[in-house]
Amino acid sequence: MKKNIEIIVCLFLLLVVTACSEDYMQLNKGETELAISTDISEVTLAISSPSAKALTLSWTSGTNKGTNCAINYVLQIDKAGNNFANCISQNIGRKIYKLECTNEYLNNLLLDTFDIAENATANIEARVIAIPADTSVSKQTSEAVTLIITTYKPVSKTLYIIGDATSGGWSLDNATKMNTVSGEAGGFVWTGDLSVGNYEFVTTQTGYLPSYNKDAGSTTDKLALRETNDDPDVRFSITQSGNYRIAVNLIDLTISAVISNGPKYSDIYFVGSFTSWGFVKMRQDPTNSFVFRYGAVLDWNGGGEFKFATADGSWDNMYHPTIAEAPFTHTTVTQDNTGDNKWVIPQASCGKAYKMALNITEGSEKLTMSVFEPWETLYMVGDATPGSWTITDATPMTKVDAYNFTWTGNLTAGAIKITCDKQTDWNGVWFMSATADETPTGTEQVMTLVDKINEPSQGSVDRKWKITEAGNYTITGNQLTETITFKKN
Repeated sequence: MKKNIEIIVCLFLLLVVTACSEDYMQLNKGETELAISTDISEVTLAISSPSAKALTLSWTSGTNKGTNCAINYVLQIDKAGNNFANCISQNIGRKIYKLECTNEYLNNLLLDTFDIAENATANIEARVIAIPADTSVSKQTSEAVTLIITTYKPVSKTLYIIGDATSGGWSLDNATKMNTVSGEAGGFVWTGDLSVGNYEFVTTQTGYLPSYNKDAGSTTDKLALRETNDDPDVRFSITQSGNYRIAVNLIDLTISAVISNGPKYSDIYFVGSFTSWGFVKMRQDPTNSFVFRYGAVLDWNGGGEFKFATADGSWDNMYHPTIAEAPFTHTTVTQDNTGDNKWVIPQASCGKAYKMALNITEGSEKLTMSVFEPWETLYMVGDATPGSWTITDATPMTKVDAYNFTWTGNLTAGAIKITCDKQTDWNGVWFMSATADETPTGTEQVMTLVDKINEPSQGSVDRKWKITEAGNYTITGNQLTETITFKKN
């Protein structure tokens, strides 16, 4: 039952609204027959595009028999032949006539709710019920539409490196977690030190199976899924110690392991009295992998001390200031296991917002940290916005509090970025996407501060978000944590 509830919630979030201007009353619908249809009746769900649309369900308004009353819609989905006896049933609401279903949503629905096998084809039925607000008008139930859907076998959303080539050895508790690759289904990446030895990949820290090992039958390095002890247990090997970048894709079963010129660590953690000595993961800068960023209001919690860790929960190999009780303006950094210098913020300077950037380039380690003064107003500019590329007509966003902002309105297909100061020479301060032409995901994404005034080297930087589907959006963001969400309403 719990899974059904979760899926119903997902179903509600996927609604695409087509609404009239009236809030409570609908026009006379005449004798419109209630009917449901689909843009495609047979679909093979795509594991490589989980968030892409698989199909659309649409329905007519039905009739309110000239009463002008509102009509509420209920959508039901079940396996064909069940006569909707075990269906999921969701109250859709009023003035909503369309539902877009993603590949992942439908796959989870069939596997988890209807117990359809992986890589199997099933017949599914959907119907809609119209319930007029005026009880004198009978509810209507549409004829069912049949969908033929082929499922896929999902891949793990987590992956860990394990083996004697890694710092954690063969211990599941110490397995090294890989990072998911944004926008790449099944993609994981990790950068760090490996020694001479063997390694493989596990999907959880609770068991050695399922794992991904080396495909013994391939002439090139490829992954093979190992689900039982009877499956071949061939491991990958490291013959030369060094800093490696490992990238895998569980869908394509590809792997790349190359000695990296990147940073020694793929993760850095802020730790100190401000976190009650817990480890808070910093954000790796999308344009410079050697730089790790963190922004927060640092409230006094006794001591005012902090330093930086290179592994979650580990006090080894930490980054320290070169002097004891260093002020936050002290920029020089060292990494060693002798002494325990820390940066210290006095109580009088706490309760403020700070932004920090730790650069771990070997030989040039540096901490840059300052009090953050949020911008009073942020403005959207770009051909996706109402003001297009005229910066004097840039669209203002609404300030929620000192750091959070929001905006709701219509966007067209096109580009968008955010100006903090509306400089007409375009060389001011901006919030931009982490990568060029980044497509909004509907979930929280990184936005990067580009200061062309104080950092002239950023003068040519011009990254934008790319709106691919016009519509009504709600945009929310946080200047301090540098995160943003584009949600299509």
